[in-house]
Amino acid sequence: MDNLTSILIADNAEEFCTSLTANLNRSGLWRIVGTANDGERAIALIKERKPQVLVLDLMLPKQDGLSVLKTIS
Repeated sequence: MDNLTSILIADNAEEFCTSLTANLNRSGLWRIVGTANDGERAIALIKERKPQVLVLDLMLPKQDGLSVLKTIS
């Protein structure tokens, strides 16, 4: 198992997810375990992949960021 910190990115702007993923991967310090463009997908990925860090947009379709936080807490 690697020592990289796992991150899940949840944001409805696909360009942001792609750009952030590329920049974090370049650093060599992080492992992106997934990206989600809506709250429901974010919840599913969080439960499945158990990231150490969550980058979460509060304005997501289907379930907003606050609902995501309530569901996973």
